[in-house]
Amino acid sequence: IRLDQVLVEFTCKSPRPSLPTEWALCGEREERLEVLKASTFALVISPGDCQLVASAGSSMRLFEALEVGAIPVVLGDHARLPYHELIRWSEAAIMVPKPRITELHFLLRSLSDNDLLAMRRQGRFLWETYFSTSENVLGTILASVRTSIQVPAAPIREEPAQEIPHKAGKMAGTDANLADNGDLDLGPVETEPPYASPRFLRNFTYTSANTYQTWNRAPGPFHLFPHTPLDPVLPSEAKFLGSGTGFRPIGGGAGGSGKEFQAALGGNVPREQFTVVMLTYEREEVLMNSLERLNGLPYLNKVVVVWNSPKPPSDDLLWPDIGLPIVVVRTEKNSLNNRFLPWDAVETEAILSIDDDAHLRHDEIMFGFRVWREARDRIVGFPGRFHAWDVNHQSWLYNSNYSCELSMVLTGAAFFHKYYAYLYSYVMPQAIRDMVDEYINCEDIAMNFLVSHITRKPPIKVTSRWTFRCPGCPQALSHDDSHFHERHKCINFFVKVYGYMPLLYTQFRVDSVLFKTRLPHDKTKCFKFI
Repeated sequence: IRLDQVLVEFTCKSPRPSLPTEWALCGEREERLEVLKASTFALVISPGDCQLVASAGSSMRLFEALEVGAIPVVLGDHARLPYHELIRWSEAAIMVPKPRITELHFLLRSLSDNDLLAMRRQGRFLWETYFSTSENVLGTILASVRTSIQVPAAPIREEPAQEIPHKAGKMAGTDANLADNGDLDLGPVETEPPYASPRFLRNFTYTSANTYQTWNRAPGPFHLFPHTPLDPVLPSEAKFLGSGTGFRPIGGGAGGSGKEFQAALGGNVPREQFTVVMLTYEREEVLMNSLERLNGLPYLNKVVVVWNSPKPPSDDLLWPDIGLPIVVVRTEKNSLNNRFLPWDAVETEAILSIDDDAHLRHDEIMFGFRVWREARDRIVGFPGRFHAWDVNHQSWLYNSNYSCELSMVLTGAAFFHKYYAYLYSYVMPQAIRDMVDEYINCEDIAMNFLVSHITRKPPIKVTSRWTFRCPGCPQALSHDDSHFHERHKCINFFVKVYGYMPLLYTQFRVDSVLFKTRLPHDKTKCFKFI
């Protein structure tokens, strides 16, 4: 015990009024919070009267502990914590019967550092989500009532897309060098009109069987269910889709040869397409070339061009006809956050966010789409980056060097679920979006923080060519030295907002054995092949 510091005060300064059977709160709130900030655990003694399952004093101790990240140790198994039928408190607090108080030190010492960190993080999540403000408290009460009477939540609004009229030019051709897929069959190009992902509406048979999953198992302080009542199609939920155009079993495939594998889309959703969202700013020629390269891309639903420039497109600009809708969206201001607005023009769950100067072949895009369908809750993309701790300056660094390890996938060429666009635009703290606007940078880092924070999983990197960027395009902002200094600052600021570092490292990478990729001899040990 001599290694553990235990604070026990037997005198009480300015005690607060309390019930006769409970321990009184002592001192001012600020003084108590200062002690709790330096504490790993906070003892919460339930009322002595066993008929009382909660009291104002014990609830105040509980909330103060959660606020500063201390783990509540509730002494008394008859106590009922708030919303105990909805919240899995065992992930954030420790419940100990009063007769076992002599074992308390042994029980607390048996917890590993990882368990302590997880419980402190979950406790902070519960406080921020449900108890931190009067708005959150009211929203939590309404959400709990709605859950008990099985009333679905109202959907979150989508961002209305104000389209810019544009003229389509000649039919886009196919550059053999840009769309060279070797002898690979990428699957059929859709000959029928594009079809959207079916809207997922939870029916009225929703019961309490889903309670813990709804309130706890999509963790994250910014996943505020009382305020973001969205029922998305997440990977764990099965869908049975019908279509008037007939059913095609593209999920599986007969046989196991490479050709049949490549022609089958894979996954468990029988029919699915994706939407390309392309951000652009006053680079018309580069944009037109990028759009033309999408001609003939299988499973493409449409292309949404986010026009970030205050100047409209040139009147004489002829847009390529790629056989699919190209929706040009006008934005209110030049902001990189516009890339992640949940535009109503996006009618698919899968979004391929891509820069206008990114060069990806069709086989690379198709492979990334297939990987995303197997990991729909992750960011799946091509350029990987990682964060590192600077011991000398005691701060986080952004690193773009080639490495076996990564913790981010840049959204300049990445698939993600449209649900994350809702969270980024409407739920993620405004301070993060403000910093993105201030630096005109870091929106990709912010999205990686958000997804890793919610899923507690790293992104997935898939194969791309070694030359990723357009070699003849105008100079990009990322070539400026200040670009990396700003990204260092962004990472450290985001960590302060989240209260911890949510990014997770991984050495896992998905390569296609059919790509015949050239592997440098010094990197072959880093790759995991699937």
